[in-house]
Amino acid sequence: MKKLIALPLAAALSVTAAWSQTSDLVFFTDDGQKFTLLIDGDVKNAAPATRVVATGIRTESPLVMVRFEDPSIPQMKKPGYFPLGKEYTVMITTNKKGERVLRPTGEAALGTAASAETVKPRPTGFVEDEPAGTSGSDTQQNPGSGGVQQTTTVTVVEEGQGAGTTQGVNMNVGVNGVGLNMNVGITDGTGAGANTRTTTTKTTTTTTTTTTTGTTGLQTAKPAPKPAPKPETIVEPYRLPGYTGPIGCAMPMSSSEFDDARKSVADKSFEETRLTLAKQIGRDRCFTTDQVKQMMGVFSFEESRLDFAKWAYERTHDKGNYYKVNDAFSFSSSIDELNEHIQSR
Repeated sequence: MKKLIALPLAAALSVTAAWSQTSDLVFFTDDGQKFTLLIDGDVKNAAPATRVVATGIRTESPLVMVRFEDPSIPQMKKPGYFPLGKEYTVMITTNKKGERVLRPTGEAALGTAASAETVKPRPTGFVEDEPAGTSGSDTQQNPGSGGVQQTTTVTVVEEGQGAGTTQGVNMNVGVNGVGLNMNVGITDGTGAGANTRTTTTKTTTTTTTTTTTGTTGLQTAKPAPKPAPKPETIVEPYRLPGYTGPIGCAMPMSSSEFDDARKSVADKSFEETRLTLAKQIGRDRCFTTDQVKQMMGVFSFEESRLDFAKWAYERTHDKGNYYKVNDAFSFSSSIDELNEHIQSR
C-alpha cells in the first residue's frame, strides 16, 4: 500500500518541479521598428515597442510570432528552442537576402537583462551649465578704467551805478582738455545808491570721474608641451614553423585555445548563433589556415562557411596557405566567390 501511494506522489512532484522552471525572452529590433510579440498565441505587450520582455515561459519550444507596427513589413512566425531556467536575448534583424530573421545574441540568469532598462543616448550637442560666477573655461575679465573730468569756474561781479546794480557772471567749463568760456551780464534797476561798486568773485571746481568696466580680452591657458616620442622597439614577427609566405596577423591561437573556441561554437543550436560567436571569438584573435578550415566544418550550410571564410581571411596568420580552405566547400562556385573576394583585397 505504501508503494502504491509513493509512486503517484513522486510523479506529481516531478511534474511540479518541471512546471516550476520557466524562461524569460527579451526581443528587440536593430533598426528601431516597433512590433507586438506573441508567444504561443499569448500577446506580451499591449502597445507596439522596439523592445519586449516576455517572462514566465513554460515551454522549451514556443511558437514566436512578431507583428510589426508598419503594415508593409510581413509578420514573422517561427518556432524557437529555449531551455528552461535561463533568460535569452533575441535580435530581430535582416539577413543578406533582405529577410527578417530571429538571431539569438546572449544568455543570462533569469531576471538579468529583463529588468535592465536600455540606456538612453545622450543628446547630441549637450552642454553642461556653467557654475554661477564663471564666464568660460580659462577666461578672465580685467576691468579697464576711463573718466571724464569737468571743471567749472564761476565769477560773479556786482556793480552799483546810479539807480541800478549790474551783475556779471563768467563761467569756464573744461571737459577732458576742451574749454568753454561764457560771460553773462544782468542789470538790476533797484540798486541801493549811486556810484557804488561791489565785486565778488566765486570759483567752483567740480571734478566728475566716471569709471567704466570692459573686457580687455580672453586669456586661455597654454597647453602643456607634448613629451618627446619614445623610440620604437622593432620586434621580429612570429612565423609559423616551416612557413615563408605573407603574414596576415601576428600571433595565431594556440591549439588548446582554439579547441575550446571551436567547441563553444559547435555547442550552439542555431546556425546564425554559431556564425556570430565564431566572428566574436576571432575579432581580437588570429587564426591559422588550418584553424579556419576546422571552424568552417562546424557550420551546416555552404552560405555560412563562405561567409566565415571571407571574414577570416584578414585575420589569418599564414595567408599564403589560404587555398587549403577550398576543401571545406561543397560547390566550386563558392571557391570562385572566395577567390574573387581575396583578389579584391
